Amino acid sequence: MSVTAKLKFLRVSPFKVRKYAQLFKGKPIEEAKAILAYYPSPTCESILKLLNSAVANAENNFDMDSETMFVRNVLVDGGPTYKRMRARARGRGNQILKRTCHVIIELDLQDKFKTKAAEAEMEAKAAKLKHRAAKPVKADAKTEKAEKHAAKAKASPETKPKRSAATADKAAITGAEAEKPKRSRPTKKAVESGEDAKREE
Repeated sequence: MSVTAKLKFLRVSPFKVRKYAQLFKGKPIEEAKAILAYYPSPTCESILKLLNSAVANAENNFDMDSETMFVRNVLVDGGPTYKRMRARARGRGNQILKRTCHVIIELDLQDKFKTKAAEAEMEAKAAKLKHRAAKPVKADAKTEKAEKHAAKAKASPETKPKRSAATADKAAITGAEAEKPKRSRPTKKAVESGEDAKREE
């Protein structure tokens, strides 16, 4: 049963983080901490914080001792890349890629400290934690009201809204206006032809 800790969106490229991750993989906890503390890189500082977080998870959630554990695996995956622009000569621009990564550290008991009883206890605690995380969340009062209203609307038959007398009169008036023939205005040609006929007379 392994214990993990995750660090997401670390603003360092995965290539650089993997270089340091290979140094302490498979080492005991104290040795891994010493290796990371030796290097002055800020990347090692963030990885050391993650390692301390994984150790705290193991001690508080699974009652494990840091002296009996080792770093089982270190996974470094690529994250999203932020794109920036750098001005260059003659009005050109070069693209700068700000890479990120996700780091996962897995801890486990050393083989000489492993027993069936300890593994069973760890699995039971892990199952409890998963059960707590999977509890259903209570629905809000607004969503319950909306569901009840929708159920009532489905149950009741569909009825058209009744028209009032005023709306009926308005509809009749508009219908009568629509039936009236529209008067057409005389065009220019018609007017000119009428004037020519008068002159001939």
